[in-house]
Amino acid sequence: MSIKVTCPRGHVLKVKNSMAGKTGLCPFCKDPVYVPPPEKPKTFSEDNILDIIGEMPPSPSQVGGSGIDLDEFRPHRPDKSHRETPWKTCVKCNRDIPSQSHICPYCHTYIAEIADF
Repeated sequence: MSIKVTCPRGHVLKVKNSMAGKTGLCPFCKDPVYVPPPEKPKTFSEDNILDIIGEMPPSPSQVGGSGIDLDEFRPHRPDKSHRETPWKTCVKCNRDIPSQSHICPYCHTYIAEIADF
């Protein structure tokens, strides 16, 4: 890797990492050029990261007994008892689809069975 520095007269130079913290001469104008140490990568505390991503909804284990409705966090699955056409469940995305479908309209997985033919 190399460090990019600019001499006092504006020449842009690339120097080896081993020159970090040292002074050398610009090969073009012979002016002294200080090579700063490479920047340290920024580190974030856990609090900084949480500020960026926001709060997470509580997990079901944290919610138990707190009076929060767990159904709020579960995907909606309509009641199958009132349906006129038969339905089946996609093996990949677990959604209900009409039984005559051979490809899931949600995840596009081929789900036909031998009995369908």
